[in-house]
Amino acid sequence: MKNALRMDALSLRRGGASIKDIARRLGVSTSTASRWCTEIVLSLQQRKALEKKQGLAAAKALAPWIQKNRALKEADIKKQKLIGQKDMRRMSKRDLLLLGVGLYWGEGYKRGSQEWGFTNSDYGMIRVVLAWLLKCYNIPPERIIARLTLNARYKDEAKRIAHEWAQETGISSTQFGSPTFIQGYSASKLEGRTYRGTLRIKVRRSTSLRRRILASIAEAERQMAPNSRKTAS
Repeated sequence: MKNALRMDALSLRRGGASIKDIARRLGVSTSTASRWCTEIVLSLQQRKALEKKQGLAAAKALAPWIQKNRALKEADIKKQKLIGQKDMRRMSKRDLLLLGVGLYWGEGYKRGSQEWGFTNSDYGMIRVVLAWLLKCYNIPPERIIARLTLNARYKDEAKRIAHEWAQETGISSTQFGSPTFIQGYSASKLEGRTYRGTLRIKVRRSTSLRRRILASIAEAERQMAPNSRKTAS
């Protein structure tokens, strides 16, 4: 009986069956099946077929776990979206002031004696900054000067990209200066019609505005210093 099982195992192995499959089909342990078939070397084609089969089996075994985690992820996305929206409530003018100061702290022109300037590649961020200028500092859109910086390989697309920026931000196309082109390969994953470059906006006659905003940034930094009594708890 045992010898007959061993012969069956050898036959199955020569046909390209896996050790686990042989053990399952013959009702023996995997160690026994492995010992019986140790001298049989599978062909490259048979090994590839086994690897493919094992990969499919693993994917099938993981499918419920993947589906469960996908459902948990989607549920958490919905939950956190609602919480995040609730966290913001309806923004006040002071909320916008603080948001804008924070954005300028991160992306605005802060060194030297130049006028106010801000650069970014995100439509939404530029829109927020424009609203901040208007509502918190009474800077009308007419005082904005805009200039695009684009990779040289998008030179032929400059007019289209500038038009899209004008539409997305509400800045008149007449307020856009000639774009600046930079050489070299763009590592950006944004290709074709999704490429937007970066937009620099400046405010005419804005030296005093810049000084005021930098003073707000300095005050925020002072209040957040470890030895400040005004540090938020």
